[in-house]
Amino acid sequence: MKISNIKIIDDHVNSISCSGDSDSGNHPQIFLKLNSEDGTVECYYCGKTFIKKSVFDKK
Repeated sequence: MKISNIKIIDDHVNSISCSGDSDSGNHPQIFLKLNSEDGTVECYYCGKTFIKKSVFDKK
């Protein structure tokens, strides 16, 4: 996984929206719920991975 394809989010956030970006390509805006077990979710359009800060710091 490329580090540029990871977005760090605050620990209190449980869902996010994604519409892509200039690097991964734009796509329709979608809303994703973070996995409660590992604090991550991957956008199924662009592959960007959203990860909670506390989880990222542990890796």
